[in-house]
Amino acid sequence: MSPITPLKQFFALSLIITSLLSTFALAADEENTAQPAYVELTPDFIVNYTTTSNRLKYIKTSITLQTDVSHEAIIQDNMPLIRDALVMFLSSRTDEQVSGAQAREKTREEAAVAINAAMKAETNQEPVKSVLFASFLTQ
Repeated sequence: MSPITPLKQFFALSLIITSLLSTFALAADEENTAQPAYVELTPDFIVNYTTTSNRLKYIKTSITLQTDVSHEAIIQDNMPLIRDALVMFLSSRTDEQVSGAQAREKTREEAAVAINAAMKAETNQEPVKSVLFASFLTQ
């Protein structure tokens, strides 16, 4: 049996320390990865929206907010503020902003910004990652 030299001890100790550090790094990464959460807003939204004609038009939509588990409670606690922000936002839309897939995608993105702006003013947090439309009807 060959004796363990100081160099072998150094490499063995280095290997152990490196593996421990990588384990701690992986654990820290897992903690920073937020678990997604989805908050369904009920009832559905029905709002009138801006038109160039005198004809009454409306949007009916079913909305779910994507957030993470750590922000789910703040969304629930501020639901009246969120619903108001969405009603005000959706009612300010025009025909061009709600017609077609690209326009709806932009509306979806801008709705998240509107909610987060209202939440930032009230709670100093921006918990909404995205707004998801389960349905989006205009008439």
